[in-house]
Amino acid sequence: MKDKEINKKVINLISEVLNVKNLSSKSSQENTEQWDSLAYLSIIAKLENEFKIKINQKNINNFGSIKKIVDEIKSCLTK
Repeated sequence: MKDKEINKKVINLISEVLNVKNLSSKSSQENTEQWDSLAYLSIIAKLENEFKIKINQKNINNFGSIKKIVDEIKSCLTK
């Protein structure tokens, strides 16, 4: 899967969870009001399903921004 494809899927997934339309690759918990702790857990669950990845204690803190999420998914998919 290409970087652009992963990025687009992640943005669409998070937009759906947060019910927000104006997300970009620069969006994060810090600059997106709807991205609270409950949304964080929902996002993680959806990412696990969509990308067939396992999120664990070692990487759970790497999902606070679109960029970090894309990087972590790329890392998981190449293992």
